[in-house]
Amino acid sequence: MNKVLRVFFYVTVAILSAALTPARAQGQSAEPGDFDYYTLALSWSPTHCRVVRDRRNSDQCEQSHAFVLHGLWPQFYRGWPEFCRTSKREWVSDQLIRDMLDIMPGKGLIIHQYRKHGACSGMTPDRYFGTARALFESIKIPEQFKRLSSEAQTTPEEVERAFLQANPQLDADMIAVSCKQGMVEEVRVCFGRDRKPGKCGQNENQARICKFDRLTMPPVKGAQRGI
Repeated sequence: MNKVLRVFFYVTVAILSAALTPARAQGQSAEPGDFDYYTLALSWSPTHCRVVRDRRNSDQCEQSHAFVLHGLWPQFYRGWPEFCRTSKREWVSDQLIRDMLDIMPGKGLIIHQYRKHGACSGMTPDRYFGTARALFESIKIPEQFKRLSSEAQTTPEEVERAFLQANPQLDADMIAVSCKQGMVEEVRVCFGRDRKPGKCGQNENQARICKFDRLTMPPVKGAQRGI
């Protein structure tokens, strides 16, 4: 085999191998417990309620909430697993749902988060939601966001800066802000498998999850001015 043919052969083999090798992409099926790090997703509830207002009723939106727990997501550094198959069908008990409603205000949200993300953690529902609560409570919500009484204009950088100031254990590469329809959607904080704050992967690329320079933060339902 001459040199040109040999090079062509190896290039072809490399291309075919890459095409046949499973990639860790969005929604990839994986074995429970096979992931690189966690993302703690804190949802700005007023944005959620404004987006879903005309589409469906939401118990969450009948109450007064600021940042709530959207979920704890096992992640790959590129892509993420979801809906992992487990050897045993795990059920989220009614008692566990009641215990989580103060920070995850929706039965459907709680059940969905375990099925989509929790099953990939390799933990039972009790352990998964116990871990999610512990990490949620380890993050201090900046005071200015707790009772936001009127619509505010901000930027992803300003929101991130507020969280970094309130949480000196975090570095800038451990946090990102997502948006939807020009509004602050979520603050995402990354943790290692050891549950200590850690560097985020490509899933939290700021330029990808929010392309707006200026953002709106809808006010907290029922918040009083001056509080």
